[in-house]
Amino acid sequence: MAHPVPAERALIEQAKSDPEAFGQLYDLYFQRIYNYIYRRVHDRATAEDLTEDTFMKALAAIKNYRDEGLPFAAWLFRIAANLVTDHYRGQRPMTPVHRDLPLVDPGEGPEEAALRTDTRGEVAQALRQLTPEQQDVVLLRFGHGYRLKEIADLHGKSEGAIKALMFRALHSLRGKLHEGGVRP
Repeated sequence: MAHPVPAERALIEQAKSDPEAFGQLYDLYFQRIYNYIYRRVHDRATAEDLTEDTFMKALAAIKNYRDEGLPFAAWLFRIAANLVTDHYRGQRPMTPVHRDLPLVDPGEGPEEAALRTDTRGEVAQALRQLTPEQQDVVLLRFGHGYRLKEIADLHGKSEGAIKALMFRALHSLRGKLHEGGVRP
């Protein structure tokens, strides 16, 4: 995750008064924000709604945005994370296991492909049993490739707090997989 380049900074400043410039930011970040939200909610319609809500909130608040040394994407991810948390507030996510991801190595036989598909489904199911905050750090780290420092910046926490959260999340995930008969 890189800091805004000068052209992006200029676009952000222009977006404070020009909705068309905000549209360019929308185009730049839509897919990343949607992918992040979809991995959290596992429902296309909900992900679309929350992604649009993210950008509507961003548009409403862009005039107050200040570059504080964090990437603009961090600001958008924080809005998205808050909306996902609000979406699940008071309920545990009960989403089906999706097995429609490209999981099969073409060189594998049917038995290996079936085992890999089952394992991926069990990992996805175990991940959904973590707390929303644990899901968030695991997805940002392993699903989106963010470094711990970047995740800490996104959450407004210290890197040590994120390391501890990640440790607990992975420990819990490992236990849930072990209970399900999967050897991580």
